[in-house]
Amino acid sequence: MNEIKRVAAGVKFESDVLRFIDLLAEEQQRTRSFIINQIIRTYARQLNQQSQPPEQMEAPKPLATPISF
Repeated sequence: MNEIKRVAAGVKFESDVLRFIDLLAEEQQRTRSFIINQIIRTYARQLNQQSQPPEQMEAPKPLATPISF
């Protein structure tokens, strides 16, 4: 597996998005960074699966904990 390097990126969030991220972080007892990285990885995995022919698609991997609203 490739080494994952952490790089700070200045990002501005809209207030409703930040409240949602904070809610998820609190529910899952994780940091904002962890939540954002998981959301992006999950989205990237879904896009990758959509671009593959059905016979090459792998079963979706569950999140560490379910997301509830």
